[in-house]
Amino acid sequence: MAAPNPANPAPETGTSLVPTAPYSDVRALRREAPEVSYRDDARANFMDGDVLCFRGKGLSSFAIRTATSSDYSHCGLAYRFEDRVYCLEALGAHGVRLALMSVLVDHYKGGIDYFHLEGATAAERKAAIGFAFQQLGKVYDHAGIMRFAQAILFKKKTFVLEDEEWFCSELIAAAYEHAERPIVKLQAAYTSPADLVASRQLTFQASLKP
Repeated sequence: MAAPNPANPAPETGTSLVPTAPYSDVRALRREAPEVSYRDDARANFMDGDVLCFRGKGLSSFAIRTATSSDYSHCGLAYRFEDRVYCLEALGAHGVRLALMSVLVDHYKGGIDYFHLEGATAAERKAAIGFAFQQLGKVYDHAGIMRFAQAILFKKKTFVLEDEEWFCSELIAAAYEHAERPIVKLQAAYTSPADLVASRQLTFQASLKP
């Protein structure tokens, strides 16, 4: 494990499955800042390994946002290649995949917010992206979502061995754990999009529009 960096404090310790960190700062920033054009303004600033958080409008998205007391129902990792930006994500219908950001911004039914991961080195970002790439094509962790839901309902969680199935925030948490730069002090299998934002290691950059 890498030595702690005084300029980049360790994530806050927490065991709650419903984060207690307030979202007022992010909500206030989002309210005050106009949406930013992805193509004209935001794309040039994307960095490998930064985090995209999605505010879905569907029924399953509503259930996730309600259960985790969050605005966010989904998340992915930003990845740049030859002046194009992609989202590395785990989706129920597709498993782990690589999606073109321009397509997501055009067609996603909901909001997409871009967060910068503070203090992460180029090597740590590369390692996290490399781990996520190794998971491409692997199936979605439906059983993990059910286990997470039961843990929230009954306020009890058990240790889970890492496997080769992923839901969105589990993949991101595991990627940075393998990069020896954890974002949260929670097991990846019990990490939600809300936990990633509540870690305060992510700083809100912009809400995206086409």
